[in-house]
Amino acid sequence: MDDERNWYKIKDLDGFINHARELVFESFGEVNEIADDDLTHTLTELAPKDKEELNRILTYDECVVIARNHIKIKISKKTKRESYFVNDMILSEILESFNSRMVSNILAKLVGDGLLDSAFDSERNDFIFWIKEDDQKQKPETD
Repeated sequence: MDDERNWYKIKDLDGFINHARELVFESFGEVNEIADDDLTHTLTELAPKDKEELNRILTYDECVVIARNHIKIKISKKTKRESYFVNDMILSEILESFNSRMVSNILAKLVGDGLLDSAFDSERNDFIFWIKEDDQKQKPETD
């Protein structure tokens, strides 16, 4: 932490992780039209059904692993307690990682539910997804 970036101490790691995952979830979903500004929107509490959905598609445990891979951890020599620090760049990386994991989990669920098909494209070196065709539709003949 010797560089010139501004570092911020995380006083409550659980609260930080939960707030960050809620922020990513809310940003991905509908915009709260009642909110007068972005801050009000960000600080609104999730409805119980939204919390259930968040817990299904982006678990707290996944987020702990992701966050701990990014945050700076210092251990006190006297108390052996961990302190957690982030800067703007690390916070951005955490939010992007939460969002990527959430999208991956949603896609995996859609594939598992049979709504999407997927395959690995070696040219792109990535997975591709497409809407699964309805079995009742007749596929066009090819000549």
